[in-house]
Amino acid sequence: MMKNFLLIPLIAFSSSLFSQTASDLKFTTTVPDAENHWVVFQKSEEANDYNVGFIYFDESAGYSLRSLGTLVEENGKLKYREDQETKNAVFIKRLENLEYQYAVISPKLLKDFNLPPQPEWLKSYLSTASKNEKNLNRASMMNGVGFSKMALPRLENLYKSNFKTDKLYFELAFAYNALGEFSKAEKICSEAINNKIFDDLINKEYVYSLLHQEKVSEADVFLTKNLDRYKNKSYKYEAMMNMIVVSAQLKNIPLAKKWLELFKNSNDPDTAEYIKKFEELIAAKENG
Repeated sequence: MMKNFLLIPLIAFSSSLFSQTASDLKFTTTVPDAENHWVVFQKSEEANDYNVGFIYFDESAGYSLRSLGTLVEENGKLKYREDQETKNAVFIKRLENLEYQYAVISPKLLKDFNLPPQPEWLKSYLSTASKNEKNLNRASMMNGVGFSKMALPRLENLYKSNFKTDKLYFELAFAYNALGEFSKAEKICSEAINNKIFDDLINKEYVYSLLHQEKVSEADVFLTKNLDRYKNKSYKYEAMMNMIVVSAQLKNIPLAKKWLELFKNSNDPDTAEYIKKFEELIAAKENG
């Protein structure tokens, strides 16, 4: 005997029934992960609408956000409104807080809003550099705005893949120093130097890493030997100033005085404002 079946009519659900609402927006994507995506900004409780923009990477200026419109919620559904001012002007914000979290607009919602996956103007910002070079440039920008913790895994992956350029050595040493991993910074700089890479930036990071491990004698020997090889005076002065300060703090007064005299002998107006401060520091440590 056949069982009785309950016939249920098929219902064609409208796609609008599944439209995204404001409560569906998930503000969980950081700036680097939102690159080349349409995003929604977090809004204050007082604001009625959500701002919408597109995040991209400018090779000369770093992570950037171009403001394009707003999202409004009507009858529980989100609708996109293009900002009319963007038709005549470009509104760009350089992003420095790389941990700020946005909501990425889904492909489904982009289609509902009649927005392209990527704006036409993005083509002018897409680099032809290799994947490794692109990753290095992004990690460098992360270092530059104080997000070395975010940069480090990217830099370590490049190093492990044997992409060992002068810039990679510096950025990796910088990230290690910034995160207090001074012995690792020393090791990376030593490798670069042993590979006959003489770079002002690597050298100053090397001195910094030695001093922060209280290896003042090693730093003194290295800097004395290579002082005249610096091409950039700012980097040279930075290394010398670190020698003075750390030597004084460790109460190695003769070494601090040695480097203060060398610093004075530069006879550079740019160093004048620091000399008195260093003299006072040395005196305080000597008499303290």
